[in-house]
Amino acid sequence: MNIENLLNDLEASLQEDNSDHRTWNLTYFNVHRNRYRNDLKIFQEHFTEGRVLEVGSAPYHVTYLLSQFPCEVVGVDIDPERHRTYIDKHHLNIASCNIETEQLPFPDNYFHYVLLNEVFEHLRINPIQTLREINRVVHPNGKLILTTPNLYAIQNIINFFLGKGFDNPFAEFGKLESLGHMGHVREYSVPQVKTFLAGTGFQSLAVQRNSYRPLPGILRPFNLVRAVFPRYHTFQMHICKKV
Repeated sequence: MNIENLLNDLEASLQEDNSDHRTWNLTYFNVHRNRYRNDLKIFQEHFTEGRVLEVGSAPYHVTYLLSQFPCEVVGVDIDPERHRTYIDKHHLNIASCNIETEQLPFPDNYFHYVLLNEVFEHLRINPIQTLREINRVVHPNGKLILTTPNLYAIQNIINFFLGKGFDNPFAEFGKLESLGHMGHVREYSVPQVKTFLAGTGFQSLAVQRNSYRPLPGILRPFNLVRAVFPRYHTFQMHICKKV
């Protein structure tokens, strides 16, 4: 499967989208394209067979990409109707579920590969319960891939010194109205995410730290800092198994 061709096809489909979220969708794709490429490489490396679940799948970019592979792919989203046209156009299988307050609508040990990518930082009620519920549906031989921003990304540290937070809380809560889901509630360090995983039935097999895009403008010199000290990269990825 040619990953670059898949990404080009996805971009073309987003260009043709006439929904209210078109601009946001394209911006999100351009920001995360390199991460998508890495996610697919990891998927090809670790997936052998079985069912695949993407938790918190909006805007369904990765769901679409995974659906091009020869496997059964299911997405879960709090409100699929906001992107119904896109879902129907690409024949995506999306289940409606609030992963913070509802049980996932699947049997125990059902999925061999689960993605929780760029979702953990949006959880605002009880991340422990959400991870336990995900653990319930993971097959004993299955894997969980979790990606989330790194609290100690170099740009976050700079913002802390400037008296800013890692984001604008008003804007992040405002996404409940503009996008239909919560923005970033908080971000975590790598050890903190490992603690969550260990406490909810997962063992972290490997951790990757990536940034995918160089820092621009006056922050450009800090790209060298990230190259020398990976702990300051923007994103963290945990490859886990169920224990």
